[in-house]
Order: sequence, then structure tokens, then C-alpha cells
Amino acid sequence: MFTAEDRAALRVALEAHLPSDAREARDRERMLGFAAEHVDPFDRRLEVGHFTGAAFVIDGRGRLLLTHHRKLGLWLQLGGHAESERRGEAVALREAHEESGLARLEFHPALRDERGAPRLLDLDIHAIPARRDEPAHEHWDLRYLLLAEEPEKIVLDPAESRALAWVAYEEAERRCDGGILRALAKIRALARA
Repeated sequence: MFTAEDRAALRVALEAHLPSDAREARDRERMLGFAAEHVDPFDRRLEVGHFTGAAFVIDGRGRLLLTHHRKLGLWLQLGGHAESERRGEAVALREAHEESGLARLEFHPALRDERGAPRLLDLDIHAIPARRDEPAHEHWDLRYLLLAEEPEKIVLDPAESRALAWVAYEEAERRCDGGILRALAKIRALARA
């Protein structure tokens, strides 16, 4: 059950996030409105769309883990729908574990608040095309940055993904587009800092 405490935590996380471009700023404002409007903004049954949790998983060698998404046929970051979780960071972490097989993941230390809680890397609203079992809708992605301590231990789950690949940031730029490129620019800026 999505509680008043969950709603307040989501609002605080969204308000604390500093968008890096006009599109992300618009997405943040839409997310704030959506979160206030719906009883449970993570509820997958919302036909217009729902919040999702995403994980940009990096290693210590300048690589990003991408999944070749089974249903969409695109190279993407890890992530997906909430199950029992009502916090974006919990969804992102669970999905990253499930989709990569990596047991040892941690939120990036540069993206933690004064209490040590994970902060958002990026926000992105994007369209999901209709499929035979669900109508077209939007995913309201809450995106986090995770570090893999044992990157060589990835395990492909064929139910989730056609392939998993650790790719250099430059290769990720060639395989991906849109909001993924914006998030990747943020990751590269953190690496240079």
C-alpha cells in the first residue's frame, strides 16, 4: 500500500533532483503532478502510465551494463515495474539484481544525500508501445546509479533479456539514444569529478 510517508518521500526526492535540461525539467514537473494525483503512482494497472525504477549499473573500468530488452528490442539500462516496493530506489535495486544476476551492487556514493540515502541520477518519461496484453502507456522512470563490485558475475535471464553487455561509455553512446544519453553524460561527468 502506497502510504502518505511514501508519497512525501517521492515528492522530496523529485524536488531535490536538479534537472540537466528542459525536457528533464518538464518530466520532473509532470512527475510531481502525477504523484500527487494518483493514489498509487507505481500501480501498473494505471492505463496512462506508472512510475518505474531504473538502474544505470557501472563498474570501475568505465563501462555501463546494458540489456537488450526482450520485448522492446532496444539496448537499455536495467529496470522495470514495482512489485511490492513503493520507493524508486528499491525497485531499481531489485530489478538490477534480477536482470543482471549481480549480487554485489551498491548505490553510487556521489549520489547520496546527507543521511546517506540514494539520490536520483535522472528522470525520464517515455512511451511504451501497445502490445497484445496492454495498451500504449508511459513509464515514469526514476533512475539511479549503481556500482557493481563483481562485474564479471553477470548472468543472463532469457525471460528478461536477449543479451547483457558491459560496454565502454563511448559504445553505449552508439547503441542508445534520448534520455539514456543524457544520463550517460551525467555518469561521465561524475567520473571526471
